[in-house]
Amino acid sequence: MKATVAAVATAAALTALTTLATVQGAAAAPAGPAGPVGPVVTCGAPGAPGPLLTRACVEISGNQVRFYGVATANDPSWQPQSVGFTVSGTVVGAAPLAPAHPTVLVQPGANPVGSVLTTAACGRTVGTTFSVNQPGLPASTATVSTVVAC
Repeated sequence: MKATVAAVATAAALTALTTLATVQGAAAAPAGPAGPVGPVVTCGAPGAPGPLLTRACVEISGNQVRFYGVATANDPSWQPQSVGFTVSGTVVGAAPLAPAHPTVLVQPGANPVGSVLTTAACGRTVGTTFSVNQPGLPASTATVSTVVAC
């Protein structure tokens, strides 16, 4: 009987010490990052349907912002060809950014297009417009906006 009481008392003491160590360890653990880890990509809805589908995207990593587009051949008979685009970005409340006018060899599948880079303060709204700028192809413009959450 004495051995059983001693074993129960020892188990209770170990449980109390383990609980105390766990609580102290949790209190002393360093806090993790407050915001998202790694880049966060936000893409909008596709632009007007046609031989190319356009999608505007914003990639945010901390306060670094990259505006770009994605062009996807929407026609099974698409043959790779060079296509001109316009990528523009805005940061609400900041000076206008110069747009990019890349020409990209568009292959079947998703093709990333251009980059406009800037920085933006946490909480700022940013947006981009991505459009086909090629004679002979129908216009297709896509937009997206998001908030910089760092």
